[in-house]
Amino acid sequence: MARRFPFRWQWVWLSALTLACLLSLLFPAAAANGQDLSHRWGTPSAAHWLGTDQLGRDLFLRLLRSGAVSLSVGISAAALSVLIGATVGMVSGYGGGLLDRLLMGTVDVLYALPVSLLTLLFLVFFGKGLPVLCLAIGLTGWFTFARVVRARSRDLRKRTFILAARGLGQSHCAVVLRHVLPNLLSTVGDYALLLIPNAVLMEAFLSFLGLGVPPPHSSWGSMIVEGVPLMGQHPQQLAWPTLFLVTTLLALTTLRQE
Repeated sequence: MARRFPFRWQWVWLSALTLACLLSLLFPAAAANGQDLSHRWGTPSAAHWLGTDQLGRDLFLRLLRSGAVSLSVGISAAALSVLIGATVGMVSGYGGGLLDRLLMGTVDVLYALPVSLLTLLFLVFFGKGLPVLCLAIGLTGWFTFARVVRARSRDLRKRTFILAARGLGQSHCAVVLRHVLPNLLSTVGDYALLLIPNAVLMEAFLSFLGLGVPPPHSSWGSMIVEGVPLMGQHPQQLAWPTLFLVTTLLALTTLRQE
């Protein structure tokens, strides 16, 4: 009997969205950012599927290109957080002793500070820019992840197969790479899916403070900021980026739930 795979709307949405965002990058930037004031607030048509905005720009193409930026920020920042958090957590949990206390003490101090404040300070000191934004979010998003990996690593170092590997003369580095890390991959993968929506949401929050994706690029967060003053007269300007953002965050946060 053939195995049945459950329908997951999250995979459908994320796959279709990723493909559409990638295809939107094939269009020249002028197609999304080019202004045509004679076609302001255009209604949906064959030429403009979702109409146009206050500057005559195609709203659908802007949504997809902004989505590509938001997702790239989320994935890049999450990857950096995973790399730092996994390294600190494994070294702390497997090493134990003084090294564990020093690393976790540092994490506790950083964890006590508001993440948004640390991100803002980083952007204030190092300026705006897409790479700087990814660094700022990634460097301040790994504290909880390091604790999770540390707890799992402490449990693994007591297992029989780890003790046997050490008894056979394998170095600590070899044990970590061959035995500890492979057993942490599922934990890393699950938590990485939570770091991506956190990073996307942080970028949207920074957009409200004027520290998000700098022009000429745009993200869902910056589109929402543009649409807030216009929601009374032209609600679609706010509704569409909000819908895309909320649906994507919901899909990412519920993807691994049974």
